[in-house]
Amino acid sequence: MKKSERGEKVKWRVHFNQLIARPIPLSSFPSLIEKMRDDGLICLLHITGYQWYSGRYPITPKNVREIWGLSIHQWKRFMAWVIEEDPFDGGDEDDEV
Repeated sequence: MKKSERGEKVKWRVHFNQLIARPIPLSSFPSLIEKMRDDGLICLLHITGYQWYSGRYPITPKNVREIWGLSIHQWKRFMAWVIEEDPFDGGDEDDEV
């Protein structure tokens, strides 16, 4: 082991697991969507792309990713699933007329 300036032993980490975010299982995406809905977040898909909203206010995907603590790779995988499944479409029965 190396010694620090004061002569104390420096402990080195064997692995840097904290720097690597593990993939979120696909089975966890629906519960993540429910938690986002509970917080008032929705994602509307359009032909030209998608838009995130907090209530009635548009927000950037980067803000959503940072607030939810997702890595870039977790976010890309999550958004690919959102685009494929469109889980925010038709979620509220009260909106039907």
